[in-house]
Amino acid sequence: MTPISLNNLKPWYEGVLSIFYPQLCFACNRNLNHAEELLCKKCIAHLPRTRFENQVDNPVAQMFWGRVPITFASSLFYYRKGEVIQEIIHRLKYRRNLHAGLFLGRLVARMVKESTLFPFPDLIVPVPLHERKMRMRGYNQSELLARGMSEVLGAPYDAEVALRQVYGESQTQKSRYERWENVDEAFICGDISPDIRNILLVDDVVTTGATIEACASALQKASDAKISVVTIGYAAR
Repeated sequence: MTPISLNNLKPWYEGVLSIFYPQLCFACNRNLNHAEELLCKKCIAHLPRTRFENQVDNPVAQMFWGRVPITFASSLFYYRKGEVIQEIIHRLKYRRNLHAGLFLGRLVARMVKESTLFPFPDLIVPVPLHERKMRMRGYNQSELLARGMSEVLGAPYDAEVALRQVYGESQTQKSRYERWENVDEAFICGDISPDIRNILLVDDVVTTGATIEACASALQKASDAKISVVTIGYAAR
């Protein structure tokens, strides 16, 4: 008698679970099939893509011109009030929906792979939280993004190479100058191997670029590696 493999039982087990505990699309509330997660394919197709990934002079890249040397920068989606992406990121950051971070990380990694302008990263670095905020939240949402990206790209991520040494107030209601002032000299970096030639810095949302600029500057003080930037959301102003 041929022994039963656990791998053979997995589809059956997942099928039974889906009957009693169906996985629903976050946006439309329809049942997800076994190949879908968090959002159905139809709802993913309707998300507000920026299509910046093959535009050298896209608005995200332009944020950093004359401020900090960045090889390339892009965002996957427009981040607008009341839309699905805003709600997913809000749940990731404030309601402990950790799976959303991995899901979004995998999505943005596929965009990076398809882009002709992103160099392949030797290291993925999430923008860090201050230890006080880390204790309050219990996790860094950008680290979850980096972990999901690492799964798809096959590149390592390091959530400890960059540290936030200054605890800043929320950036939400601040002007561009106030945001820059709030994070100036906020980050420090540890040793980075000279073998690391391309770093991909990842964060959830970019608004003015102040936080990413400060973190990228700290990385450049610690390494000669070229730095690219990617975020899930672009909050256009």
